[in-house]
Amino acid sequence: MKTIFSITLCCLLVTVTANAGFEWEVAELGGPDSEQGPYQGGEVKFLDNGFEISATGGDIWSNKLGCTYAHLSDPIKGDFTFIYTIEEHTTDPATTWSKCGVLVAQELDATTPYIFIQSTCSNHPEALNDKGTKIISRPDKGGAAGPGSNGWTKLQWPVTYRFVRDGDKFTASVSFDRGQKFESIAALDKLDNSEVIFNDPVYVGIAINGHNAGQTTGTA
Repeated sequence: MKTIFSITLCCLLVTVTANAGFEWEVAELGGPDSEQGPYQGGEVKFLDNGFEISATGGDIWSNKLGCTYAHLSDPIKGDFTFIYTIEEHTTDPATTWSKCGVLVAQELDATTPYIFIQSTCSNHPEALNDKGTKIISRPDKGGAAGPGSNGWTKLQWPVTYRFVRDGDKFTASVSFDRGQKFESIAALDKLDNSEVIFNDPVYVGIAINGHNAGQTTGTA
């Protein structure tokens, strides 16, 4: 049976409009030795219809995560569809590589296998116009993350994502009209899907990092 989550993230504001009743928790993944560390933690402010999430330092890349992770309290088994809208994502000071988006993780650990939709920040022109969106995955615990740089879907705000798990395959699409019409995130040499073998259940939620060698705070 496929589980469907439909959430609206206004500054990553989240409203669960299907399968209501799910609870959310916050995990800080990483520390001083995280990629682009030190990851110095972050904050999640829960609101009536969602949350605002931030992180200082860290990265969602390489072999050790540094990110703030707001996830569903109960891990999920089987296929699912996860839909969310990011109203805006900014950094202070401006930096290219603050990322936010849906993260599926095997464990609540900085070295966990994961798959993630990257969405880059909006107040750094290069990040918004050139970096955009792609799928990042780490299939092995403590291993390398990929794929490499450039050639991704460009962004405008607000942006809505749909992430679908079908067995070991994860597919991402994007919408710029709040989910009325979705299109593939594939651009140039980048694909809109990736395969990661997880052992069910998995954690599902929204992650953000700050980047810039621990100097930048990302907020979405």
